[in-house]
Amino acid sequence: MNQAGARANLWAGIALIALAALSWSTAGLFPRVVSTDVFTTLFWRSALGGLSVLAAQALLAKRQDLGSLWRLTWPEFWMSLAGSGAMVCFIAAFFYAPVADVVFIYSAFPIMTLLLSALLLGTVVQRIDLLCTATVVLGMGLIVWGQNSLHNLMGAALSLLATLLFALITIGIKRYPQAEMVKVTYVGAFVAALAMAPFATFEGTSTHDLLWLWLYGVLNVGVGFGLYLLGVRRIKAVLASLVCMLEIPLAPLWVYALFGEAVSGQSLLGGAVIVSAVLVNVLSSGRSTAAH
Repeated sequence: MNQAGARANLWAGIALIALAALSWSTAGLFPRVVSTDVFTTLFWRSALGGLSVLAAQALLAKRQDLGSLWRLTWPEFWMSLAGSGAMVCFIAAFFYAPVADVVFIYSAFPIMTLLLSALLLGTVVQRIDLLCTATVVLGMGLIVWGQNSLHNLMGAALSLLATLLFALITIGIKRYPQAEMVKVTYVGAFVAALAMAPFATFEGTSTHDLLWLWLYGVLNVGVGFGLYLLGVRRIKAVLASLVCMLEIPLAPLWVYALFGEAVSGQSLLGGAVIVSAVLVNVLSSGRSTAAH
């Protein structure tokens, strides 16, 4: 590929991942638009999102390969289970805590992945990594410190658990690069839907809510994941991580603009500490990779 083609490919990758981040940043909006409870919302979001990804995969697959859509390897199976848990915890967190608190805690994902990679894969941890990790813990402490609402603390805990599960999936991708992540995504979504089905309330779901929930699943799961996969193949992982950070300021901005949900000064400070630590860590990782 010539220089002009490489540059065009780079910018195309950045644009695709930026659009994926834009799609994911709307995750906190939908629970505030629909009138369904947390279980019903999770059921429809997971089921409709999984169907959108499965339909796209089936259209792209050859007829003789359709049977393989449901054949999973063991790594794909456990990553699907982790993915279903991550989806449930992340979306449920928006029902308990402000959007800003949820996404600020989730922004620690790169550093949590790094630590788990060191524990499970034996990768080297640098001094800067430990310093950034301590800073992230400080930021999380600022967000939850002084919270007098058990409701909000539940949301923070769910966000932290979702971040842990997403990090484990990323470790799985590194350990098993042959795993088909499209398959993991829709199977995980269907597992989440099945887990929520016994607790969901179907008779009270209006057509208005169903339309919003369908958009929720397609936009957040189908479109966001598809754009990310197309983009991440074109650029380096470090740059992809940086572009994905667009989601962090956009998510609370949407709910503030549309619903007037303000960010507390303490959450803003904690979020700024976490995001700064993650940016320093990602940029440091990028320079270290380039040097080698």
